[in-house]
Amino acid sequence: MTPVSRHLVLAAVTVLTMCQPRIAATPSTNLVAVLKNATAVDPHAVQVATGFERLDRVMENYDNRLYPTYDEHDGAPTFVNCSLHILSFSSISASSMDYTIDIYLRQEWRDERLRHYNERGELYINDQTFRDRLWKPDLFFTNLKKGHFQDITVPNFYLRIKPKTGDIIYSSRLSLTLSCSMQLYSYPMDIQNCSMDMESYTFTTEQLKFAWKSEKAIQLIDNLVMPQFNLDDTYSYDCTSNLSTGEFPCLRAVFILRRQFGYHLIQSYLPTVLIVFMSWVSFWLDVDAIPARVTLGVTTLLTMTTLAGGVRVSLPPVSYIKAIDVWMGTCTIFVFGALLEFTMTNYLSRKRPPQRAIKPGFCGLGAKMRHQDNDKLTTTQMIFTDGNALPVPKTYKTIGSRLAGETTDYAASALPVMTTEEQTQKMMDEKHKKKAKVLDDRCRIIFPLSFFIFNIIYWPSYLVFLVEDYTKPPQAS
Repeated sequence: MTPVSRHLVLAAVTVLTMCQPRIAATPSTNLVAVLKNATAVDPHAVQVATGFERLDRVMENYDNRLYPTYDEHDGAPTFVNCSLHILSFSSISASSMDYTIDIYLRQEWRDERLRHYNERGELYINDQTFRDRLWKPDLFFTNLKKGHFQDITVPNFYLRIKPKTGDIIYSSRLSLTLSCSMQLYSYPMDIQNCSMDMESYTFTTEQLKFAWKSEKAIQLIDNLVMPQFNLDDTYSYDCTSNLSTGEFPCLRAVFILRRQFGYHLIQSYLPTVLIVFMSWVSFWLDVDAIPARVTLGVTTLLTMTTLAGGVRVSLPPVSYIKAIDVWMGTCTIFVFGALLEFTMTNYLSRKRPPQRAIKPGFCGLGAKMRHQDNDKLTTTQMIFTDGNALPVPKTYKTIGSRLAGETTDYAASALPVMTTEEQTQKMMDEKHKKKAKVLDDRCRIIFPLSFFIFNIIYWPSYLVFLVEDYTKPPQAS
């Protein structure tokens, strides 16, 4: 409202106030209040209303079935510039090969059919009815699994229209679950390239073209945190390709995700290392401690199997070998090897020589002694005859010596004497136990040394030499 108009209104209010007693009973008394309120009205309110009214008049002849450059004689396509603002990453799943992302999607294009006069300049619109009446790019996500618009507390979108040029900015908030073809050769030390592909469903490049708004078309919210990954880099490029039905415009945004190793180090690697170390305790136990060694070996093997099964649950059943498979398989071999070592040790410590049959008689003397003086026969010592062990009495009386009352000690004078059966068996047991202890002593060195060599090969291979890298396409920005 101009200063002149404001003075005229005030003058009218003054005159009516002076004349109020004479017209108190007339309906025109309400005019005073109306005119007083008119002085407090926002001077731009009428202009804003006029802008929307003019836009509504423009929309009366608007056809949203036609793209903006449809009527141009040169046949130029409509150009749409896109940009993304990443709000959050969540639920990056290797088992289902997908990830969930929350974004602001901004699309900008020019529609000269919306040009009109408006003193206020740009118009901001959050009306779903008007949005439905407007032509919009038929953009869709080719690798989308599921998604939805955010509508709490109001529909999360806005339209910004520049009346002088017909430029439109369409911004909307989306929650999307997109597929990601992950390569898990180096899992859990892997780097994944997850993409977001946006394409036109109806229009070909002759009618519509997509382009990224600027070199940094993908923006991230400050302090973006993901539970299992770090976002190393982002890049974007044009992915337009020819299909059997035509060439459709396409844009691709790629997110470089590096898996955080700390979780897997604590949950998978350290427990398995401790289990392998625990299985080696068997080498320091006594050879005869059979229950303790059996319990230790079986318990560690079952625990190792359970941990390996828990890791496989969170991964898809791929056909190739992953880094975690190499680790779990090797640790299981070490634990199982410790159990096999105990089996070998127990076999060596309990090994027995084969028993040989005893031939009757010692030059015919044994039978005579058993018949002549069976009460004096005491089988406590052994001698060898023809290579066979025979029991002989320690003392006995011959017929001649029996009359003379003499006793002859053949074991001490006439016959060669060997060790007793108990002494021989004891010596054999000690010999076999010594072999078993030697095996334990060697395994105390062989197993840790082998595991150390395996670690020297494993970690540099997956962290340095076999690390997965990404290569940007030439047209990426």
